[in-house]
Amino acid sequence: MRKLTLAVVAFAAVASTNVLAGAKEDFIDAVVKQCGKSQADAEAMATPGRSGNVIKFKTCSSATVDIDGCTLQCKDASSSIGG
Repeated sequence: MRKLTLAVVAFAAVASTNVLAGAKEDFIDAVVKQCGKSQADAEAMATPGRSGNVIKFKTCSSATVDIDGCTLQCKDASSSIGG
């Protein structure tokens, strides 16, 4: 039973990092396409954490979000709760 619990916890940890990686890639792609920044500049802007730019982009509650002088079009998170 202990091994099963450990396996489930390990799987959940890997799955959650994959979700964050997808969010970071989405942010980088949006910065490159919408702001004309280089890949390197976009990666530098992709700050992690609860107050980082990736989360600001993924959880925006309006049509656009301004991040470091770059205005990004984003999906309205407040209108897609639960889906």
